[in-house]
Amino acid sequence: MTTSMTGFATASCTTEFATIVTDIKCINHRYLDLQFKIPEELRQHEVKFRRTLADFLKRGKVECKISINQNHDSAQKQVSNQVLQNLKTLQKNVAAQCPGAAKLSINDILRWPGAIQENSIELETLVTAAEESLSAAINDLNIARNEEGEKLKKIIQEKANRIKVLIQDVKPRIPEIVSSYEIKLKDRIKQLNIEASEDRIAQEVVMYSTKVDIEEEIQRLEAHTSSLLDILESKEAQGKKLDFLMQELNREANTLGSKSTNIGTTNIAMELKVAIEQIREQVQNIE
Repeated sequence: MTTSMTGFATASCTTEFATIVTDIKCINHRYLDLQFKIPEELRQHEVKFRRTLADFLKRGKVECKISINQNHDSAQKQVSNQVLQNLKTLQKNVAAQCPGAAKLSINDILRWPGAIQENSIELETLVTAAEESLSAAINDLNIARNEEGEKLKKIIQEKANRIKVLIQDVKPRIPEIVSSYEIKLKDRIKQLNIEASEDRIAQEVVMYSTKVDIEEEIQRLEAHTSSLLDILESKEAQGKKLDFLMQELNREANTLGSKSTNIGTTNIAMELKVAIEQIREQVQNIE
């Protein structure tokens, strides 16, 4: 299946204590590059989350953000007994040293660092919710990437079929080019009043036809185009194979252009390069 490297998805999982939200953004990249932003509570499970993503993504620059939105109802606050005990001991020591010192007020105690604590959420609950949220986001991301991949596939198929048409257009031009060269050569010899045997003229024509022969380039262009269309129908990862084929197609188109000696084949070679470049732009987004 043709899968795009570009996509975005967000998913959430709500528990009694909090809502876990996962956002995943993926853009094209030569290799798989995973970047995570997760709360400290989940940091020790980052490796597991990375493996989960890597099981579904082969290439692309991926930004994954997992956030915890604690429910207000569960965020009940309480005074730390340990801090209260420490303050009690501290005040007793101060009173012993300074009998006239003022005692701590309620506001003083409540403002003391660490005096107020929120009820903690069980880590296991957070991890389970994060895993569910991540899986849902990956599923939505893959749906989006597959849909985008199908659009890319249609564009590439359209351009590949255009290449096939151009190849068919250039095929019959080669004999015409050689025949035209022979006529021009004879006219030139006649104009210059030079004596030249038919064998010599035939030899020159053969040398010229060898120079402009593009049969091998045409065959390779046809083979590479067929391979390109076959890869688009395969279920394996396609991006790197298509990258290689685009290099080969471009090489053959350049060779064909360098051998072109008339405006017709030159224009076709230019159109081939344009179509190949248009395909290459789309291939860069395929996983």
